[in-house]
Amino acid sequence: MKRNLMQKRIVRFASFKSNAAIFSFLLLLSFPSFAQGNDLAPVPGELEQAKRREVRKFFVGGFTANGLSWFGAGYQYSSKIALSFQWQEQRVIQRFDLDATAVQADLSGVLTLTNSEKIQRQLALQLEWFPFSGPYYFAAGGGLENYSEKQRKTEAYVPSGNYKDYSWDFSQQKLFLSAGAGFRYIFPSGFFIHVGGNLLLYPNRPTHENRGAYHTNYNWDYRQFQKDWDEPSKEAKSHQNLYGAQLQILFGIAI
Repeated sequence: MKRNLMQKRIVRFASFKSNAAIFSFLLLLSFPSFAQGNDLAPVPGELEQAKRREVRKFFVGGFTANGLSWFGAGYQYSSKIALSFQWQEQRVIQRFDLDATAVQADLSGVLTLTNSEKIQRQLALQLEWFPFSGPYYFAAGGGLENYSEKQRKTEAYVPSGNYKDYSWDFSQQKLFLSAGAGFRYIFPSGFFIHVGGNLLLYPNRPTHENRGAYHTNYNWDYRQFQKDWDEPSKEAKSHQNLYGAQLQILFGIAI
């Protein structure tokens, strides 16, 4: 149960509250004058970033870890302005996830077998403005987010032999507007590190739900059936937030 709860929290990428803290941190990083006001030395190579951006026009990079993937590429029009394409995917797949509820010593209880798949993809274009000589930027843009979720659940009651099996899925496609900040630090070799955070606004949030066959070998409990029927609607509602957050992590090369 704890693993299922953790994975549900992971997949709700659009509503990451932790990203809001990351975004605030990146926003502070966008003001190097604050550090200079405290007589702190600049990061080595920071003052050369504008020159490197102007010389190295194209950049491409990516990163993947634990079901999360990022890809980014773009063109640096000048030391101040860049246009970048961002692609992100978050995937959580569970196969034959068995959960035992209220199982006694004689093995009586409820065994729940779940197969689920949750996939979220984001495509975005963002305009980046570097107001300082350092690697810090502000960004604004927009894009398209696709989310799909499929689930099949079988519940077996032991030792009576009763069972029920049902499946459902829903999909969502929505446009978003984004605004944020971050930094892209280019090393002399051309290797760069890009970390950014965006706040997202979803003008419309439609969902499309499908319910599969519902099988059982005992008399239906209307209240339980209604609860199972409402499950996809409940999950879809959790993805209808007006606001969200986005994190970008890229490692790559600028040429």
